[in-house]
Parts: sequence; C-alpha cells; structure tokens
Amino acid sequence: MMSNVLGIIIGVVAIIVGLILLVTWWVNFVVVFKGIFPILLILIGAGVLVYFISEIKSKLEMGKEEKTTPEQK
Repeated sequence: MMSNVLGIIIGVVAIIVGLILLVTWWVNFVVVFKGIFPILLILIGAGVLVYFISEIKSKLEMGKEEKTTPEQK
C-alpha cells in the first residue's frame, strides 16, 4: 500500500517539475522539437509502410494457401 502512495507522489512531483521546466525552457523545447519532428515522421512513416506491406504479403499467402489446400466437407 505504501509503495502505491509513494508512486503516486513521485508521479505528481514529476508532472509538476516537468510542467515548470516546460514553461521555463519553452524556447529550447521548440528548437529541439523542430529538429526531432522530421525524424519522427520518417520513422513513423517507415513503420506504417512496413506494417501494411507485411499485411499485404500475409493476405497474399493466405490466398495461396486457400487455393492449394483441398476443401474438406
């Protein structure tokens, strides 16, 4: 029980400190975010591309399996 309360207190303190630092370092945050944003878009786009290509391959393989296996009645 005590560890849960301690975790909640640490979480609240971390949020408060994070908000204070975000306000005081706003200009620096924006500069870093501008640098990271294109890289994030590239990585997210690559991940989405790989996911949907694997989905297409999976559906094609399932279609091949359905054609090659005889129907059981």
